[in-house]
Amino acid sequence: MPLSDRLLQAIFSRSLTHPRVDALLKTRHDWWRRARNKPHQVVVWLSLTDPYSYLLVQTLPKFVAQFNIQLIFKILPYQEPDQYFSYYLRDAWHLANFHQLQFHHFHAPSQEQCLVASQLLLGNRHLSTEDFLTLAKQTFLCLWEHQHQKLTMLGLRFNLLSLPTTRQKLQQAQALFEYYHQHKAAMLFYQGQWFHGIEELDFLAQRLSQQQLNINNTPFVLHELEHHHEQKYLINDSQQLAMIRAQKHELDYYFCFHHPVAYIYLVAVAQLADYYQINLRLKPVLLYQPQPLYSSLQWSQQLAHLQYLADAYDIQLTRHPVLSEQGLHHCLALFFSAHTQDQTLAMTLCLLRAIWGEGKDASHIAHLKSALQTIDYDATTLKAELKHTLWQATIEQNTSTWLALDLPELPSFYLQGERRISFCGRQRLWAIEMALIDNIKDLPKT
Repeated sequence: MPLSDRLLQAIFSRSLTHPRVDALLKTRHDWWRRARNKPHQVVVWLSLTDPYSYLLVQTLPKFVAQFNIQLIFKILPYQEPDQYFSYYLRDAWHLANFHQLQFHHFHAPSQEQCLVASQLLLGNRHLSTEDFLTLAKQTFLCLWEHQHQKLTMLGLRFNLLSLPTTRQKLQQAQALFEYYHQHKAAMLFYQGQWFHGIEELDFLAQRLSQQQLNINNTPFVLHELEHHHEQKYLINDSQQLAMIRAQKHELDYYFCFHHPVAYIYLVAVAQLADYYQINLRLKPVLLYQPQPLYSSLQWSQQLAHLQYLADAYDIQLTRHPVLSEQGLHHCLALFFSAHTQDQTLAMTLCLLRAIWGEGKDASHIAHLKSALQTIDYDATTLKAELKHTLWQATIEQNTSTWLALDLPELPSFYLQGERRISFCGRQRLWAIEMALIDNIKDLPKT
């Protein structure tokens, strides 16, 4: 990347993510709230066909009881299941088990039943938050457990909004949701920031606590091991640990260099693999990226979320990363070279740390040499290594294999043992551990 572009991009990115800009935005939202004489409000976006919305309504009573806030509920219209729906169902089942929530059936509710449920929920938003959440939980239960008769009984006990008005409200909610460029349900919106489902409730809780809205001044955590640090794992029993280590599991880690979550989770998954003695295989993939994440306002909105996640693993993200297409190709070329020298993990961590932790430009030879000094990599043939294209076949194969797993997000994990199972997205290391536990349960008793 030319020096002028690199400097301009860094300045632009730094200005978008400067703490003063973030503070100014929060002040603006709070001023507007006070001008309208409104309490602190969190808007909750629910979809009746979304399993994560079902989990969210089960956790909100505990959440709202701890914070001095008002919840505003928006109901989204029926959505046909997409190609990843089966994964979302399985993922929601794992989340429910981890957080001890209800989720049993793996069939989406029908459009007809969702319309009745929408009439029910939209017709009773006047209820107190506690009563509405109780009704919402019962409604989701009826839908997902396919208890149609019970849903009909709820409709007789509570108000039903008329069908024309219900359809109008649903369309208005969808239009507003799209206006905000959102596509996932189970979202919570507070002072210009979006938080996804139960996965980011603890981050929202931190923000509310900073506003002095925590009623009892105790941390809100759904599960204390959701962000576990080094040496804090689900399995500590020596016998179970020995059984897992003896299985010689393999874990494929699919990732893209152009996303910081790849850096955050590589640090964590490397520690996990070492603890359980799992063979960790790194699989970088190359996907079309129309616009760098860090060159838009989206980066400024996500940086706080990403840093909150990174803090759990003692990682500091830079506010002005640089990764051009040429820099990405350099990373893939060096990964291929390191693979032949059995330095794959060290090289990948080095490159990701340089980009996302130190703001170095991987297209700039001097920056690469500086980063590679930390792993004692022989850089005498660096320029030649960066020019070759031998990496393309390997990366294309990784990409093809990942696409065949039919997972919606990166990074992704593919665990191979007694049973093969795949996970993706943020905050899923505990799911790998739960799969390890399930695997040893399937072993024959001796």
